[in-house]
Amino acid sequence: MSDDVSLHDVFARSERMVGRRIAGEFVLVPIVGHGAQLDAIFNLTRVGAFTWEQLDGRRTGEQVVEALLARFDVDRATAEADYRTFLSKLLAIRAVSRVG
Repeated sequence: MSDDVSLHDVFARSERMVGRRIAGEFVLVPIVGHGAQLDAIFNLTRVGAFTWEQLDGRRTGEQVVEALLARFDVDRATAEADYRTFLSKLLAIRAVSRVG
């Protein structure tokens, strides 16, 4: 699954999903009216929330991994693997799309 995500790819957040910080938690919420399910709210970790905010449609996966390395105490192999896994999950729920 995460094999489909290249560090050369650029991803952008979907207009179908919004990220919000609520009571100290960061959640992804589908937008109602676009076939969203109200029970499909996704809680993100601090790392997940940081990664989500990096997905601006301009940064490559490599640039996001570099930002993760600068922000968190993690080695490159773990950061790359976690990034790929997280992006695969976001793709599966159509929260992001590839640019280009």
